[in-house]
Parts: sequence; C-alpha cells; structure tokens
Amino acid sequence: MTTTKRKYDELKIDGPPLFCNNNFTTAAATSSPQQESSSTTTKVDGHLHRHQHCPPLDASKTALLIVDVQPEYWSECPPVRHDFPAFPTHLSSLIQNCRTQNTKRIIWVRADYSYEHSPWLHQFARLHEGTIPPIVRPSSKWEEFATPLDGEMVITKTSWSSTSGGTGLLDTLKQDGIDTVLVCGLITSVCVQHSAFGVFEAGYRTILVTDACADRGRERHEAALALYGDYMYELRSVESLKVELEEQQQQQQKDVGKKKKKHKKNDGTTNNKEVMSSIMKGVSVSLPFHKDGAGNVGRRDKKMMIKSESNDSLTSATSYDDSVSSIEDHGVAVGGAVADE
Repeated sequence: MTTTKRKYDELKIDGPPLFCNNNFTTAAATSSPQQESSSTTTKVDGHLHRHQHCPPLDASKTALLIVDVQPEYWSECPPVRHDFPAFPTHLSSLIQNCRTQNTKRIIWVRADYSYEHSPWLHQFARLHEGTIPPIVRPSSKWEEFATPLDGEMVITKTSWSSTSGGTGLLDTLKQDGIDTVLVCGLITSVCVQHSAFGVFEAGYRTILVTDACADRGRERHEAALALYGDYMYELRSVESLKVELEEQQQQQQKDVGKKKKKHKKNDGTTNNKEVMSSIMKGVSVSLPFHKDGAGNVGRRDKKMMIKSESNDSLTSATSYDDSVSSIEDHGVAVGGAVADE
C-alpha cells in the first residue's frame, strides 16, 4: 500500500472564517479595548505569517516556558540533534533576550515519567515496543546552553502537558499577573504542543517560538506547526521576538520620560501657585528686585524671600512666577511691601 505525502501547507486553514457571524467579527475587533492592537507580519521558517489584532508584548506580563530541555531529549537523542543543529544557539539567544528584557517569569519544565505517576505510560510503551524509552527520570544535569539561574522557577511534570498533573504552573501565571506565555523546547509535536494547548485553554495569549523548538525529525516539527500555528497559538522566531520586545521597551522608556517631564512641569506650576497663595494670605514677599536712587525697581537675582508677618522669619523659595514678578515690577505690594535688602 502506497501513501501520498501531503504538503504541510494543505493542513493550514487559509480562507474565510469557518462560520459566518457578524457578532463574531465585532467581538474580535473590540475584545481588548484597553490595549491597542495591530496587524503584524513575521517571517517564520521561511514563511510569512500575518497576525491580526496583536497587542504589543509587555515583558512585565510575559513568561517564557522552556519545556523538557534535558539530556534525554537533546544530548542523548541523536534524531533531534541531527535535524536541528542550530537549536542550542537559538534557544540560548531567546533565553538571554528574555533575561535582558526582564520578562516577568522564566519557567523551566522537566519530564519525570514513571509507571507509578504516569498512567499513560503503559500504552505508550506498548505502542513503541521499546523504540522510545518510556521511563524518564530527570537527573541534576542540565544542557550547557540551557541552565536555569537562581530565582528562575523549575517544575516537573508527569504528563505531556506542563499544565496538568498538579504542576502549579497555571496558579503561578495567575498570581504573577501574566497574560502572555512564550513556549519553546522539546519535543515540538509532543510536550511543547501539549503545553501550548494547556496554556491556551487556560486563557493566556500563547506564542510558540518555532526555531527554539525541535523534534524527532524536521517533518514532524513542521507538520505540528502547520496544524495549529496561527490557529491556536501565534508563531514567532527568536529574532522577531527580540525586535518586538526591544521596540516595546523603547516605547515604554519614552512614555516614562514624557510622564516625568509632565510631572516636573506640574510640580513647578504647583509651587508657583503656592507662592501666590501665600502672598494673598498676607505674607510679605521680598522678590529678587532692588530700588535704585530714583525709586525704580530692578531685578536682582533669582532668589525669592518670603517674609512672614507673624514671626518676621525669612524663608527661601525655590521658584517664582512671572506674574508675581510683574506685580512687583509695577511697585505693588500684596499683603506686605517690597523690601529693600
């Protein structure tokens, strides 16, 4: 019996919506009014992917989920290393980018499979008849290109999904205020895929970083992405994510600068208003002026002295309003007199 190999592009949904509903279109366009959305196009594995209504990435609400990057699936697994020689470089770059951009969480997931804790293992062992070792006991060893730092979370899972079996992952994401999860690791069509499903089902924006994933063969990897990429989760490359995170950081820094400038301006206005209020309440003010022999008032320096009638003490003011200066320029003393120093 001969089988015809299908092109993976045929597995993708490319056309009109699966169902027509005017309310669906309206809801999709207005689902997140608090975030500005846009349409972006990224190049992933040589293909252009268009993402509609994509909110900007906020590193403070983003988690990186690194699935099963351990010796059993990389350094001890020749089929994976054979087809994905650049995987270590790409994953290392992604991890470094997320650390540099201060993503909220970096979470490492390790497989721990045994007949005692993994009920599915009996069927898996029967189906593969020993071609894939069913029992996985994670050691203390990490791959050189992928090792957690102190403070980065490490969890173990007894199933293919990082969200099932009491891992506590979803609780952590909720407590940290995460809204977006970047998923990467090993194996694309198995544990990476199932982990992405779990995160998606829990309501989080899910982005799979394609070149930071690998599988037991290039075709399995591409078939998995063709089935669910841009259908259940968004697809990004390491480089496109780096650019997106850097642009968002720059925008946030600009916004912070504008807020500080506006706040400083408001503070200056407030100080001047307080000075005017003090004058109107009967405080004698010595402004930066002096009288010459002809009785003309001239500007002296940029220091303002406020003289209180109640205790005759002098208090330095840090700023003055031009409107106050204009009052004294015309020889008018409000609540006191122009004082000669």
